[in-house]
Amino acid sequence: MSQATKLSRRDFLRLTGAIGGAATLTLAGCAAPPPPQAPAQAGGQGQAPTQDSKNIKVLTVGDPWDLALQNVVTQFSDKTGIKVNIESLGYVALQARLVNSFLSKTADADVIAVDQMWISQYADNGWIHKLDDFIKADKDTNLSDFVPEVLYSLNTWRDHIWTLPVGAYAQGIMYRTDLFEKAGIDPLPATVADAKDWTWEKYFGIVQKLNGMEVDGKKFFGTTLIGAQPVPVVHMFTQLSASYGTHWFKQFPEAPWDFTPTINTPENVAALKDWKKLYEMAPPECINYLWFDAGTRFSQGDIGMFFHWTPYFYLVNNEGYLSGKPSPVVDKFKTAVLPTKDAGGKQVVSLGGWALGMPSTSANQNSAWQFIKWATGAEAQKAMGKVNVKGYQFADFARASLYKDEELRKLYPYLDTQLEMMKLGNGKVARPPAPIYTSLEAVYGLQINQSMTGTVTPEAALETTQTLFDNILKGNNMIPYSVDSFNDTLDATKALIQKLSA
Repeated sequence: MSQATKLSRRDFLRLTGAIGGAATLTLAGCAAPPPPQAPAQAGGQGQAPTQDSKNIKVLTVGDPWDLALQNVVTQFSDKTGIKVNIESLGYVALQARLVNSFLSKTADADVIAVDQMWISQYADNGWIHKLDDFIKADKDTNLSDFVPEVLYSLNTWRDHIWTLPVGAYAQGIMYRTDLFEKAGIDPLPATVADAKDWTWEKYFGIVQKLNGMEVDGKKFFGTTLIGAQPVPVVHMFTQLSASYGTHWFKQFPEAPWDFTPTINTPENVAALKDWKKLYEMAPPECINYLWFDAGTRFSQGDIGMFFHWTPYFYLVNNEGYLSGKPSPVVDKFKTAVLPTKDAGGKQVVSLGGWALGMPSTSANQNSAWQFIKWATGAEAQKAMGKVNVKGYQFADFARASLYKDEELRKLYPYLDTQLEMMKLGNGKVARPPAPIYTSLEAVYGLQINQSMTGTVTPEAALETTQTLFDNILKGNNMIPYSVDSFNDTLDATKALIQKLSA
């Protein structure tokens, strides 16, 4: 969902999106996955980390949390005396720069923004420090305040914590209340308790009813989608797919890991067929929409409802992405929980976002840790939520206590709905962070996009995806998987939280 400015970020993504996927295929294509490493710990095993400098460099990505962080970072410097130089990059540029610095063993930064999908690769290669010892040494980290599903989805790998969440994203629904009233449609459920009969079938029925409605001379589309490939379309489609019961692999993240692909199943074929139906009730140009395109299209006022990452719960108040210009939908929309495939069925919410980690090459580990702890702490996160620059633009909290904060609840009245989606989140199922995830995502996104255009049928798209997944996984010696597995469950993360909090 990241961008620097709308024009330059969009152009950059278009130019580099396919290249990024191809480059990952080249990097991942021939070697067996490395065995889990034990990176050197700060200050040596069992020793306290040293502090070498009162200046640190932080590499971030241009998401809303970065804007909020840069507006409050002086609070950290005032408190600690540590000066922080923040450099914000686009998504692809950040990933390329980090991998280059890791491979060249260059100390490019002391703290880095880490996408959840990168954590297995970074951890297994020893490119980042695990944070367990830092957390145990600092009793004021208050690890138990984090929503466990967030830590599980974003920050843990092989029973260690490698990063801490600075911006956590679930998915949910935004819909036009005025349009619902005119169409005689009841408000959507804001809580899981009220959503017993809330199904995707009903969601599709509402989209169909809203599609083509004309109000005050304006014709409405039922919904909007993210269609651009390879990465963006995967983010949105996999929420529908996960709700339909799709798993990418035969067994993962539970042990023993078996990466035999299971992407071509009746459940996923049904999801892709329904995804095409949504596209038929969306603006045709959304075949090329990036993350922010879909959000700003809703905020422009001709969309009935859509589902998206939860940061858009506040971003749609702007007419453009972080534009500062109020949108015509302000006070005309509400948020709702996601539907399930069957009434009363199990829900899997795609949970993503960004975290802060420490490169193994950093010479300023103590200062880096102090910044990570501060930026992901409740005090700094609340300050970020109160930043009013182009509107209030940060509510992506990973700490449970902030969802109860009355001051924040007034600024972001949908926090209860957002928290419910967080608690149903499972990022390791919806978009599983296998060590070569990016290579798989590149081929998956292309096939989803081509099925939308009608170039291939949904059945053919998923058959091709399955074949390419199988080839990539075998080429990387992940089928059969000979490296030790870890029973990576939410309960394991809860046990780890308890152990590190003792």
